[in-house]
Amino acid sequence: MVLLLFVASAGILVWLYYTATGKPKPAHESVWTETLADLDACCRRKHVKSAQYEHFAAIADREQRRDAARLFRAMALSERLQENYCAGAIVRLGGNYTPPERIIVFRGTTENNLARSIDYERRTMDERHGAEIDRAMQLGNRYAARMLIWAAANDLRHVAFMEHCHCTQADSCVYLVCPSCGHLYEATRCDFYCPSCLTSGRKFVRFE
Repeated sequence: MVLLLFVASAGILVWLYYTATGKPKPAHESVWTETLADLDACCRRKHVKSAQYEHFAAIADREQRRDAARLFRAMALSERLQENYCAGAIVRLGGNYTPPERIIVFRGTTENNLARSIDYERRTMDERHGAEIDRAMQLGNRYAARMLIWAAANDLRHVAFMEHCHCTQADSCVYLVCPSCGHLYEATRCDFYCPSCLTSGRKFVRFE
């Protein structure tokens, strides 16, 4: 019995020695590292654009451009909701999201702000070419791919609305925002439910 205790003690001491002096094992890297980075970048873009659109809405109010102010506010809410949606996806995949602390907003006339926003959306979409969606699909993460597809689709919708507002300056448009996924719709062309997440149209947030 004494001999067995001695052998066991020696074994434990040897294990502790090699544990303390051996090289640390590399940290386990999540299989979703790239996808989490893409979702994080998407969240940050949404956060910045939300603040920017709120700022543009205030400028449009001062210029008495109620059409643009209404659209900018609807897009700001849409971006915030989509940021939260993608942030939830990050948490579900085992990551963490921290919104950017400092945001620099642009100043200018409403027409310039519309033109700048349209150019930014088109340029960033051309730069990405859906690469983040492709990466998620190649990894087999259809859940993340769906979040990124919804985000990209809403960016395209925002471009279409801003181009219409930039060209026509119509003051009769009413916008609806799905409170679940953040998708933006024009009231006259809206379904009775959100085609993306099936939320009832009666819950939509109305901007008029």
